[in-house]
Amino acid sequence: MSNKTLTATNPANDNVLNEYATLSKDDLARKLDQTRESYPAYSQLPLEERARRLNVLADLIDEHKEEMATLIAREMGKPYQQGLSETQISSSITRFYADNLDELMDPEPRDVEGAESAMIVKDPMGAVLGVMPWNYPLYQVVRFAAPNLAGGNVCLLKHASNVPGCAELITQLFHKAGFEEGVFTWLPIGAEMVESIINDPIVCGVTLTGSEEAGRKVAQQAGAALKPSVLELGGIDPLIVLDDAEIERAVDLAIAGRFDNTGQSCAASKRLIVDKSLAKDFTARLIEKVKQMRMDDPLVEGIDIGPMSRKDLRDDLHDQVQRAIKAGAKLECGGEIPDRAGAWYPPTVLSNVTQGNPAFSEELFGPVASVVIAENEDHAIQLANDCPYGLGSTVVSKDLERGERVARQLEAGMSFVNRPTTPFAQLPFGGVKGSGYGREQSEYGFGAFMNIRTVYVAKH
Repeated sequence: MSNKTLTATNPANDNVLNEYATLSKDDLARKLDQTRESYPAYSQLPLEERARRLNVLADLIDEHKEEMATLIAREMGKPYQQGLSETQISSSITRFYADNLDELMDPEPRDVEGAESAMIVKDPMGAVLGVMPWNYPLYQVVRFAAPNLAGGNVCLLKHASNVPGCAELITQLFHKAGFEEGVFTWLPIGAEMVESIINDPIVCGVTLTGSEEAGRKVAQQAGAALKPSVLELGGIDPLIVLDDAEIERAVDLAIAGRFDNTGQSCAASKRLIVDKSLAKDFTARLIEKVKQMRMDDPLVEGIDIGPMSRKDLRDDLHDQVQRAIKAGAKLECGGEIPDRAGAWYPPTVLSNVTQGNPAFSEELFGPVASVVIAENEDHAIQLANDCPYGLGSTVVSKDLERGERVARQLEAGMSFVNRPTTPFAQLPFGGVKGSGYGREQSEYGFGAFMNIRTVYVAKH
């Protein structure tokens, strides 16, 4: 066995929860051999059997939702009720692929000159490696695994090192549903082993959710191996409040979009771009509501904010806030590290954030809202698009046609009107620019690692 370990630490109090041995190179080789042996039979499994197992998995996720939500809270600090919500979206995604598998796999006929028949079919290609983050320990895994298992690929999971207990429980549920070792395989390893896995012949592609730096590295490794990749990276998503918006609703949407999961979401509403006619009232009401938010142990009922996932990330966030203030932003509330054990950071509001400020141009991955004032609608769009990322976006307006028109001008992979960026199984999830490429969920996620193959039969 390897002498290295993955350590799970409770970010609410710094207590070590458990340690998990990592795989040695020989262990990893055996896992990959087992994957190689399992793939041919699984790829030929009838669609109805794959769908049945996915439905069993969805049922198991629902049955173990309390256990999963508790473990997520203990390992990365997500408030318990939000963890339950994560299990719900995870089971719904799993059922989406089970319920729609026949349609997703149906050959698509094409009318082509000289053909007796011509069609497009989808074939599995091998093992997909998922390099997954800690902030949505279950949802992120399901998002990559469910469509690939539905399509006949097998899955290898390299989960974040600080949520090994979640990875273990997730794996148990997949195995219990019938996706046995070799079909769904957790690889407790460090990042240094990822490249060797990508280079293994059984691996047909890699999907990563994480930082831009990690994405560039994995994309380079996958490209060198001539294998496709899907990357979901960072975001500094805008929430635009137009001049006709109802302030109370806009504030509620901003709080939901910014502070869910203690602000630790790539698709969180990080820049609140507010028309100048509403900015004073919006900011005052936002501050009032943020000051009322409850920050406590994630297993305490009714809280709004838990600890951040790690102290080093908390300290990085605080440094960004301090730099933003030095650059001209105004600290309205929060912004001070509490004197207590754990990775705590209070919900924080920065106003007077302008272009060039760190709070405008850097991703603040935690409970910090940045208020930006727009002169008018066109200026709001310009501010929203002045960003190296393009993941999600939100527009708040009473006029739905206007909201849609503005939303369609935003440089993002996802645009929502009167709702924060929200994952739905039926809709593709992904970004543009520095937020990555490729899509997950929906039929687009289903085809990401399938061989989209032409079958042409000529007339006699």
